[in-house]
Amino acid sequence: MPINTDPHFVGRAWIMPAEPVVAGQLGTWTITYEVGAYGYDERARLKIAVRFASDWGTPQFTDPRGRNYTTVRLESRSGAVADIAYEPRGQVRPWFKCLVVSVADGSLAPGDRLHVTLGDPSGGGPGSRAQTFRERGCEFRVFVDPFGTELYVPLASSPTLDVVGGGLHRLVAVAPTTIRPGQRFDALVKVEDIWGNPAERFDGEIKLSSSGAPIDGLPAAAPFRRGEVAVARLDGLAIAEPGAETRIVASVGFHRAESNVLRAIGADEPKTWWGDIHGQTRATVGTGTIEEYFTFGRDVALLDVMCHQANDFQVTEEEWQRLRGEIDRFHADGRCVIFVGYEWSGMTPGGGDRNVMFRGDVAALHRSSHAEVDDMTDAATDCFPVTRLFERFRGRDDVLLIPHVGGRYADVVSFHDPALEPVVEIYSDWGRFEWLLEDALRHGYRVGVVANSDGHKGRPGASHPGASTFGAYGGLTCVLADTLTREAIFDAVRARRCYGVSSAQRIHVELLVNGLPMGGEGRLEPGQPVRITGRAVGTGPIERIDVLRGLDVVRTISPYTSTSFETSNRYRIAWAGSRVRGRDRLTRWDGSLELSSGKMLGAMPWAMDNPEKGIVQRTASEISWVSNTTGDDDGIDVRLDAAPEAVLRFRSPVIDVDVTVGDLADGETKTFPAGGVDLRVFMRRLPARDTTAALVIDVTDEPPPRGRCHAYWIRVTQEDGAQAWTSPVYLDA
Repeated sequence: MPINTDPHFVGRAWIMPAEPVVAGQLGTWTITYEVGAYGYDERARLKIAVRFASDWGTPQFTDPRGRNYTTVRLESRSGAVADIAYEPRGQVRPWFKCLVVSVADGSLAPGDRLHVTLGDPSGGGPGSRAQTFRERGCEFRVFVDPFGTELYVPLASSPTLDVVGGGLHRLVAVAPTTIRPGQRFDALVKVEDIWGNPAERFDGEIKLSSSGAPIDGLPAAAPFRRGEVAVARLDGLAIAEPGAETRIVASVGFHRAESNVLRAIGADEPKTWWGDIHGQTRATVGTGTIEEYFTFGRDVALLDVMCHQANDFQVTEEEWQRLRGEIDRFHADGRCVIFVGYEWSGMTPGGGDRNVMFRGDVAALHRSSHAEVDDMTDAATDCFPVTRLFERFRGRDDVLLIPHVGGRYADVVSFHDPALEPVVEIYSDWGRFEWLLEDALRHGYRVGVVANSDGHKGRPGASHPGASTFGAYGGLTCVLADTLTREAIFDAVRARRCYGVSSAQRIHVELLVNGLPMGGEGRLEPGQPVRITGRAVGTGPIERIDVLRGLDVVRTISPYTSTSFETSNRYRIAWAGSRVRGRDRLTRWDGSLELSSGKMLGAMPWAMDNPEKGIVQRTASEISWVSNTTGDDDGIDVRLDAAPEAVLRFRSPVIDVDVTVGDLADGETKTFPAGGVDLRVFMRRLPARDTTAALVIDVTDEPPPRGRCHAYWIRVTQEDGAQAWTSPVYLDA
């Protein structure tokens, strides 16, 4: 350190009030810094930083009546003044988000105090919005530079707050999707607040029942007490009848939730195991401890499979060994399988993000660089570009790489090893990235599909995006394997026996192509057709199933008929996509919809995961909203009383569209491309009512062209916007 960091010399800081704060609540907090013996030089600056993943309301300094109004006040004997600004990348990762206080017109003496007030209400403002996710010891790290050298050191003890869950917003019931008849299994029911945290401000009893076959051992109710995390594990349940299907129903007051489907399968059918194999903690750029991460995934999200993916250029050897120790402590075949892994985080020109996952304990950390690791003793083991990593692992069957899109995106066109990269991740907190699968298929690669959270907030398996740059609710990977062991799960992913779902929705999908299972490979005889069979059971009504050969839709299966729309006044106006593939992909769609004649009878946000986004104003003729996408979908569902010739005028910073109500009458989706990476507006008439949560697939494709490999896969879309994507079956013709 360039200076003596003893608090006597560099000062100290604290926050008031210091009691626990409910996630996402509005409030006022004052951080006070008391100058140490060094004093503080004129023009010197001080920085108060939160982690990259934190989403405290972005401070503003111009509108005293607005949210997040932030002020600074000096107690200075010299008459010095202070100025305050916000720098979104003001310190070394992960402490990017900084309030910067500059001293002017005098120096600060020992004992002088500087007060920064977040959510200053003195001008009539409502306060500042707290971080939206739970965190024990959420830190406001104070960086000091008493001498004005622009060399900052953190205080030895910076202010912290505990952020806790709020009250009841929704009920959630989670269960395995497949079980063996008579075998015992666990499920859970929980209460979530508006930001997707397990509630800690709820008193009450949740009533429990089943909506199909009876569930042996299911209690009649689950009680919760305020101050405790509102999650109840339901142990030792069973379904006796082979082939039976059911759901767990949870209710309290007017709140009601059904679990995913539970199906009692035969001995010859593989089980489905649910995992989130991509997430981070404060070991690198995320939040929370590794212990909290694994505990949440196992006990709050009911995950069967997990993997922690720390950025290689930031994780130290000490953290790597700590991670290995926590994995040894939490991993248990038959209950929760945890893999050793890390994120190879090379720049896109050198390959882009890849998750590294090992079958067992023979795991070595080969970094893309030592960008934030001071200890260079193992620098010779670095592997950059990713082709060097391919060379390092070539010939091993106990390691796999998963290209994905995070800050950096994986370039699978220029960099791909078919032996090491059996799957690609096409959905996460960062958004939806079907284009990654399309890139692979377009170039003839045989890859499967996974979806995960890439969560940075310590909530694997239930990763709400919060209010920061993450645009979507993180997904899950479903793995088809006979047993819950590292070996079985790893081998199944390598064999592409897996599929991905969005929004942590446990959509059940079955798929056979000419009798071959998901991820399989086969050969077609000349003139032989292809039969695609299967089934999808959603967590809500299913809108459609797209059956695809490569990039082409062979058939769309829908529960709707021509009469489904005759009496409907429901319409969906939606938008999707991203500006670019890289970090700045977030696209703002703040806009409006105007009806030229007639009335708008009602409107609801659709597929908007952030409570701060959505409809901000509505009249009988116009609706306005705040929205952004990062590859995912957003939209509104509206009810109209309007003649067919009435015009819907869509206005946004991305594209303007005019459509008559009559243009949407048949229920077919009308799409309006807007450039970027699949930027588009899409509109359709919705059926009067849709309750079909299960659809059967039985499609025959005429013999495909000879001399090439054909990838057959399905995409399931629910009416609420949740999706599932299967790994393809590959047939050589």
